[in-house]
Amino acid sequence: MRNALTRFLHIALLLALTACKSSDAPAAATPHEDTKVPLRVSILNYSDDYLDAVYVNESWAGSMSAHAGGGKVAGSAEVPHKWDPNYKLTIRWRDESLYNKDHHALYKREVATEPYQQYRPGGVTMLWVAFFPNGVLRLFPTRVDPGHEDFPEGLLEPAFECRRQFPGDPKCFPPTSSWVENPSQGKEEVKP
Repeated sequence: MRNALTRFLHIALLLALTACKSSDAPAAATPHEDTKVPLRVSILNYSDDYLDAVYVNESWAGSMSAHAGGGKVAGSAEVPHKWDPNYKLTIRWRDESLYNKDHHALYKREVATEPYQQYRPGGVTMLWVAFFPNGVLRLFPTRVDPGHEDFPEGLLEPAFECRRQFPGDPKCFPPTSSWVENPSQGKEEVKP
């Protein structure tokens, strides 16, 4: 009987120890695929039209001169943690010609973002809303600015992109009172 009792106590002790075994620490929280990544918003205007107002999902994103952009950040937006080609943002805007017809009218378009890498800390932080000629509108979620080697399609800031495509066209760089191009050296210099 004593052996049976000892065996019973050993089995009970083993069961108790097994039941009390600490589980592995919970895995670090990973975002669900349906979570959203918050982004700052900036406008890139590669078109010849002044943009009077731009909204991304009802958040005001600013206004922008023709062939300008990247210098200011306004508004915010969210994109999925992992790129989804079916996820779209609502972009509303008014250019100068629409403003001249109706000060309150806005164009509206549902736009999918361009592909981006799955979010990771230090990853996507900015949504670039890019307006191109002929009504082309594209959304670039990225962590870098135009002109950076990793910016989509190698795009530069709008004024520099314009100058690359239309060398010498004054629409790309409006003249200023303090800067002038020195054609002999190809560099800019301050007027005396």
